Amino acid sequence: MKHLIKTTFTILLCITVLLSVTAQDVKSVDVKSLPQSDIKKAQKAMKDAGLSTQDAANMARQKGATEQQIQEFENRIGESGTSEQVITDPVEAASEMVEQQEDVEKSTRQSVLNVNGRVFGSYLFNSKNLTFEPSLNIQTPKNYEISIGDEILINIWGNSQNNYQLTVNQNSQLMIPDVGPLYVAGLTFTNAAIKIKQRLTDIYSDMGSNNPGTFAQVNMGQLRSMQVNLLGEVGTPGTYTLPVTATVFNALYLSGGPSAIGSFRNIKIIRNNQTLKTIDVYQFLVDANPSNNILLKDNDIIFIPPAEKRVEINGQFKRTGIFELKEGEMLNELIRFAGGFTEDAYLAKTQIKRKTQQGQQIIDVVFDNIATTPLVNGDNITNDVIMESFENRITISGAVYRPGEYEWTAGMSLLSLMVKADGLTPDVFQNRGIITRFNPDLTTTTIAFDVSKVASGEANIELQQEDIVNIKSHFEIGEQPYISISGEVMTPGQLPWSENTSVSDVLFMAGGFTEAADSTFIEISRRLSYSEAAKLTDTLVHVFTINHSRNLQLDDNINFELQPYDQVSIKRAPGYREQGRATITGEVVYAGVYALRHKNQRISDLIALAQGITPQAFVDGATLRRNTSELGAENIAIDLKTILDNPGGESDLLLRDGDMIYIPEFMQTVKISGTVLNPYSVTYQPGQDAKFYIKQTGGFANRAHKTKVYVKYANGYAAPTKSFLGIKSYPEVLPGSVVIVPEKPEKKPGTGQWMAIVSVLTSLALSAATIVSLTN
Repeated sequence: MKHLIKTTFTILLCITVLLSVTAQDVKSVDVKSLPQSDIKKAQKAMKDAGLSTQDAANMARQKGATEQQIQEFENRIGESGTSEQVITDPVEAASEMVEQQEDVEKSTRQSVLNVNGRVFGSYLFNSKNLTFEPSLNIQTPKNYEISIGDEILINIWGNSQNNYQLTVNQNSQLMIPDVGPLYVAGLTFTNAAIKIKQRLTDIYSDMGSNNPGTFAQVNMGQLRSMQVNLLGEVGTPGTYTLPVTATVFNALYLSGGPSAIGSFRNIKIIRNNQTLKTIDVYQFLVDANPSNNILLKDNDIIFIPPAEKRVEINGQFKRTGIFELKEGEMLNELIRFAGGFTEDAYLAKTQIKRKTQQGQQIIDVVFDNIATTPLVNGDNITNDVIMESFENRITISGAVYRPGEYEWTAGMSLLSLMVKADGLTPDVFQNRGIITRFNPDLTTTTIAFDVSKVASGEANIELQQEDIVNIKSHFEIGEQPYISISGEVMTPGQLPWSENTSVSDVLFMAGGFTEAADSTFIEISRRLSYSEAAKLTDTLVHVFTINHSRNLQLDDNINFELQPYDQVSIKRAPGYREQGRATITGEVVYAGVYALRHKNQRISDLIALAQGITPQAFVDGATLRRNTSELGAENIAIDLKTILDNPGGESDLLLRDGDMIYIPEFMQTVKISGTVLNPYSVTYQPGQDAKFYIKQTGGFANRAHKTKVYVKYANGYAAPTKSFLGIKSYPEVLPGSVVIVPEKPEKKPGTGQWMAIVSVLTSLALSAATIVSLTN
């Protein structure tokens, strides 16, 4: 297919050359008589078409030209002094050009992002979120200039359908099949598309009619690459390969932008050895003017010189950092670049610190002179925050409806400020208020006033700037009265006192009596009065005792009115007891839970209620578990045999609520645990002591503490091993017992022990030396 297109393209070019030059039948042309101008036109047409003399001769033969005419034509070309040029086939050359463009690797950014740069504008080319990375997937700009190597796609649809994929050849032509060469290089994409559509009407006649049936669309295909050189104070200078749609900012981004000393406002674009444009990045940053971001062309040079004038700006400006200025720009331009002053800026003075050959100097600039104040390289400009003090503030707080800050005016009175604050609240403390006034040296003076007299207009005070008026609520003055209730009520605690509060009211607010309360004995204690407390006496409080109904019914006879700080105490009824219960399980006739009937009920009584023990009961193994608030849950050792033999004796404990007694079935084993060779349980043998059972498990282990062997009996009691004159007496073992052999603690020699050992060894050495000397 590619060869067929190339052949057809060449034939059309040759026919176009011959016919466009002679405009008559080939055989009737007298080559000798042709004017030299026609020969030059033919020669130029061959060159533009990329045809050699031999190619044109072959096409002429096919058209019907004689060998004589061809020879005469070649002679005329030789006479014109123009040597034959061998030109590569234009289609193949264009195809190779496109392939070379596709193989060129576009440059990518190598410069590291510098996100901490203080120079204004550096973030534009060093931001993670703002990138000027060139993109190939963009719509072709309308002002894009067609050049050699560009690929153009033509789509035909409607009555006729066809697709063309053409490349602008080295002669700046677009060779359209059946149309011929079309010069498009140097045209904008918009103008080239119009020209292509106009030429297509030569072969698609209905495309240009008033009611067309065939339509054409022209698009750009593969775009060429170009090389741009970045020189001077660039982050990463060098030669960059960019897509032909790349702009100045694309190239600056890939190179990292201006370096630490590079200019942002004097970037030069050099094309064909001439400065095409000077780029000021501030126009884009400050004014959002993208006009400087022009399209680049092949072999353009971007040159960044060092910045000539830089100043630093800090303080109350919307942007701070280092800014570059051009000659003639004043302080007002710098402030505009910085986004202007903040809302907290002190506009009356902007300060410049300037370096001179003699040191440094300070220049204070008033607001009106900002536009006429020049700056020099190295200036440091600052602006301070306005002071937080107010020039016309006055404050009122406390018992007014709208406390806060208000505008002070000359001659303003305290009453007018109260009116501004929407007046006093009902809980205002009428007797006194305070004005805090600042003296010239910022010390304060306190001015007291009668709130009630000021509010009624009997007295008034003229206020001054920064006065602070404090009016309190009577709830904030003194100890707030309360009533406390304790004892047998549902929610004891402190309650707010109100006038005409009775004992019945307090009982109601406390949720009423508990079931344990004795309503016939309510005690009220009352503080001494101010006059009584002023005298030294033995009386501490006044105590009242009343009888009250349990149903809190309204009754004037018991309507005892309480005073502030009264304490009401509800006593527990002397005979009240919540139902207690004890549990007995195990080998009794009727195991279960039993109510405690009286205070003196004992263990023997509980067993009697359970109808006694069973024949299988192991009396020596009975245990008692008790849960108390003082000690928590605990096991208590009891001697049930003694209790049953002597009911009511010392061993027969009184029962308490929650007690649990367990009587096990007769036990036939003994457990041996601790530091023995084989801890195990063995069969009980009557009359044997602990040592017997230890032997049954293999005897003591190495670290057994033999003198500390003890027996824990089933009922919780324990018996230790006794020793007299080195003779050990091991305790008796009963059924269900546990023989426990403790382990000796690991001893670590201390300093004293080592000193004792050293002392003994020293004594032995001295003794040995004495014996040796006596022997000699």
